[in-house]
Amino acid sequence: MAFFDVFKTKKGEDKFVKKQKEKTETKRAEERVEEKSDKKTETKISGFSANVLVSPHITEKNTLLNEQNAYVFKIKPRANKIMVKQAIKETYNVIPQKVNIVYAPDKKRFIRGKYGTKSGFKKAVVYLKEGDKIEI
Repeated sequence: MAFFDVFKTKKGEDKFVKKQKEKTETKRAEERVEEKSDKKTETKISGFSANVLVSPHITEKNTLLNEQNAYVFKIKPRANKIMVKQAIKETYNVIPQKVNIVYAPDKKRFIRGKYGTKSGFKKAVVYLKEGDKIEI
Protein backbone atom coordinates (compact mmCIF):
# COMPACT_ATOMS: atom_id res chain seq x y z
CA MET A 1 0.00 0.00 0.00
CA ALA A 2 2.93 2.34 0.48
CA PHE A 3 3.44 2.20 -3.25
CA PHE A 4 0.20 4.12 -3.92
CA ASP A 5 1.12 6.88 -1.45
CA VAL A 6 3.56 8.23 -4.07
CA PHE A 7 0.68 9.58 -6.17
CA LYS A 8 -0.96 11.48 -3.31
CA THR A 9 -0.13 15.18 -3.00
CA LYS A 10 0.87 16.69 0.28
CA LYS A 11 -1.33 19.39 1.80
CA GLY A 12 1.51 21.91 2.10
CA GLU A 13 2.33 21.71 -1.60
CA ASP A 14 -1.26 22.59 -2.59
CA LYS A 15 -1.08 25.85 -0.64
CA PHE A 16 2.26 26.71 -2.26
CA VAL A 17 0.88 26.09 -5.77
CA LYS A 18 -2.22 28.21 -5.05
CA LYS A 19 -0.08 31.12 -3.84
CA GLN A 20 2.07 30.95 -6.98
CA LYS A 21 -1.02 30.99 -9.21
CA GLU A 22 -2.44 34.00 -7.35
CA LYS A 23 0.84 35.90 -7.76
CA THR A 24 0.97 35.27 -11.50
CA GLU A 25 -2.69 36.26 -11.93
CA THR A 26 -2.18 39.56 -10.09
CA LYS A 27 0.91 40.32 -12.20
CA ARG A 28 -1.04 39.65 -15.39
CA ALA A 29 -3.90 41.88 -14.21
CA GLU A 30 -1.45 44.72 -13.43
CA GLU A 31 0.13 44.35 -16.88
CA ARG A 32 -3.29 44.55 -18.54
CA VAL A 33 -4.10 47.76 -16.64
CA GLU A 34 -0.75 49.28 -17.72
CA GLU A 35 -1.35 48.31 -21.35
CA LYS A 36 -4.78 49.94 -21.33
CA SER A 37 -3.40 53.17 -19.86
CA ASP A 38 -0.61 53.24 -22.51
CA LYS A 39 -3.11 52.82 -25.33
CA LYS A 40 -5.07 55.91 -24.27
CA THR A 41 -2.07 58.21 -24.72
CA GLU A 42 -1.40 57.08 -28.31
CA THR A 43 -3.30 58.69 -31.18
CA LYS A 44 -4.96 55.92 -33.08
CA ILE A 45 -6.24 56.42 -36.57
CA SER A 46 -9.47 54.49 -36.76
CA GLY A 47 -12.91 54.65 -38.30
CA PHE A 48 -13.48 57.40 -40.85
CA SER A 49 -10.01 58.90 -40.53
CA ALA A 50 -8.38 55.54 -41.35
CA ASN A 51 -10.01 55.74 -44.79
CA VAL A 52 -8.56 59.21 -45.39
CA LEU A 53 -5.21 59.65 -43.64
CA VAL A 54 -2.38 57.27 -44.54
CA SER A 55 0.49 58.70 -42.47
CA PRO A 56 2.24 61.93 -41.57
CA HIS A 57 4.74 62.94 -44.28
CA ILE A 58 7.98 63.82 -42.50
CA THR A 59 10.74 65.59 -44.45
CA GLU A 60 13.06 68.53 -43.76
CA LYS A 61 10.80 70.92 -45.63
CA ASN A 62 7.75 69.71 -43.72
CA THR A 63 9.44 70.11 -40.33
CA LEU A 64 10.11 73.74 -41.25
CA LEU A 65 6.41 74.08 -42.09
CA ASN A 66 5.57 72.77 -38.60
CA GLU A 67 6.99 75.99 -37.16
CA GLN A 68 4.36 77.89 -39.17
CA ASN A 69 1.55 75.64 -37.85
CA ALA A 70 1.33 73.66 -41.10
CA TYR A 71 1.39 69.85 -41.05
CA VAL A 72 1.69 67.50 -44.03
CA PHE A 73 -0.05 64.11 -44.29
CA LYS A 74 -0.13 61.42 -46.98
CA ILE A 75 -3.75 60.77 -47.86
CA LYS A 76 -5.76 58.28 -49.91
CA PRO A 77 -6.16 59.13 -53.63
CA ARG A 78 -9.93 59.59 -53.38
CA ALA A 79 -9.84 61.91 -50.36
CA ASN A 80 -10.82 65.57 -50.70
CA LYS A 81 -10.33 68.68 -48.55
CA ILE A 82 -13.57 68.24 -46.58
CA MET A 83 -12.76 64.63 -45.75
CA VAL A 84 -9.23 65.56 -44.64
CA LYS A 85 -10.60 68.33 -42.42
CA GLN A 86 -13.03 65.92 -40.73
CA ALA A 87 -10.35 63.23 -40.29
CA ILE A 88 -7.91 65.68 -38.63
CA LYS A 89 -10.70 66.91 -36.36
CA GLU A 90 -11.60 63.34 -35.36
CA THR A 91 -8.04 62.05 -34.89
CA TYR A 92 -6.19 64.98 -33.30
CA ASN A 93 -9.08 67.02 -31.78
CA VAL A 94 -7.94 70.16 -33.62
CA ILE A 95 -9.95 72.22 -36.09
CA PRO A 96 -7.95 72.98 -39.28
CA GLN A 97 -8.10 76.53 -40.58
CA LYS A 98 -7.16 75.66 -44.17
CA VAL A 99 -6.32 72.52 -46.18
CA ASN A 100 -4.34 72.38 -49.43
CA ILE A 101 -4.00 69.18 -51.47
CA VAL A 102 -1.01 68.39 -53.69
CA TYR A 103 -0.48 65.37 -55.92
CA ALA A 104 3.12 64.11 -56.25
CA PRO A 105 3.31 62.32 -59.63
CA ASP A 106 5.06 59.03 -60.44
CA LYS A 107 8.80 59.30 -61.16
CA LYS A 108 10.77 57.14 -63.58
CA ARG A 109 13.92 55.54 -62.15
CA PHE A 110 16.75 53.52 -63.70
CA ILE A 111 18.08 50.94 -61.24
CA ARG A 112 20.40 47.97 -61.96
CA GLY A 113 19.92 48.17 -65.69
CA LYS A 114 16.14 48.24 -65.50
CA TYR A 115 13.64 51.04 -65.80
CA GLY A 116 11.00 51.32 -63.14
CA THR A 117 8.67 53.80 -61.53
CA LYS A 118 8.58 55.25 -58.06
CA SER A 119 4.92 55.52 -57.18
CA GLY A 120 3.39 58.91 -56.59
CA PHE A 121 1.10 59.91 -53.76
CA LYS A 122 -1.40 62.50 -52.70
CA LYS A 123 -0.62 64.76 -49.74
CA ALA A 124 -2.52 67.33 -47.74
CA VAL A 125 -1.04 70.41 -46.10
CA VAL A 126 -3.12 71.26 -43.04
CA TYR A 127 -2.88 74.77 -41.55
CA LEU A 128 -3.88 75.32 -37.91
CA LYS A 129 -4.61 78.39 -35.78
CA GLU A 130 -1.82 79.82 -33.65
CA GLY A 131 -1.52 77.89 -30.39
CA ASP A 132 -2.89 74.62 -31.81
CA LYS A 133 -0.42 71.77 -32.26
CA ILE A 134 -0.44 68.19 -33.50
CA GLU A 135 1.83 65.64 -31.80
CA ILE A 136 3.26 63.33 -34.47
